Amino acid sequence: MRNILLTVFLAFLAGPVTAQNMGVIEVNKDFTATLNFTDSIVFIVVGNNPSVGENRNKYYDIFQNGKNCVIRGNDPLSPETSITVKLDNEKIWYGRLKYGDSTKIFYDFTSEEVRKIDQKKMKEVVSVESNNSKMRERLNSVLSDKVEYSSIGKVENGMTFQIANIKNDDNFTYFKLIVINNTGSDYNIDGIHFKVVEGKRKGMKKNEAKIEQRIKIEFESPIKVVSAYQKQELGYVTERFTGGKDASLIIQIRELKGTRNPIINISGDKMLNVKVFEQKLLSDEN
Repeated sequence: MRNILLTVFLAFLAGPVTAQNMGVIEVNKDFTATLNFTDSIVFIVVGNNPSVGENRNKYYDIFQNGKNCVIRGNDPLSPETSITVKLDNEKIWYGRLKYGDSTKIFYDFTSEEVRKIDQKKMKEVVSVESNNSKMRERLNSVLSDKVEYSSIGKVENGMTFQIANIKNDDNFTYFKLIVINNTGSDYNIDGIHFKVVEGKRKGMKKNEAKIEQRIKIEFESPIKVVSAYQKQELGYVTERFTGGKDASLIIQIRELKGTRNPIINISGDKMLNVKVFEQKLLSDEN
């Protein structure tokens, strides 16, 4: 029987698991121990605890229900032994079980789980904040550069829209957009879209002349209004342009209550030849 139980136990442990130490669980006849977990208990195995009847054991009685189990000590001469608990989330908790004088009756192992989850989330937040900081630093670098492109843009209805600078890093494309408002009314940027448009290729059907794919905007300037007779420099960070020479980058700027909705077309050749960040910034060294 013991060999069969061992085989079953080893079978349960097969595959990747996460093991955590419960330490020493001390019980006696007057003070039981309640163990509380984050997930339902699949099984509990105690090293030395012979059965003496139905639902009774010589040294330690264990009552299991859902995420909890209650352990009682039966004999002051009970030997210290091992205890292993497997949860429904595939995690293993292990420790030592002993008869003693401790009066601790509640062992909460959910707080440890929550702490580990919080630590993981915190690391993820720090990583995201670090990446965002680097992204903003690089965008500020692009915004501070001298104008590189003077012929990419649109002039219509008294407005000038100019893509002045474009730069890439490994993951993102950075844009500086200059908007000059030569009219007497404010210009509201109600939305901006970046799309990769691939032209007709050999073998494509007539109704498949173009393929459009929206590019995700990772960060954009908080400025949404260009006042009358004013000029603004706006920054945008998108997923890196991955189109080929036959593709174009289309930038659409929307003004909902107006007719000033320019469409700027940048050829794939030009997008594939923009400058790339080479020197490390301060945040890259950390």
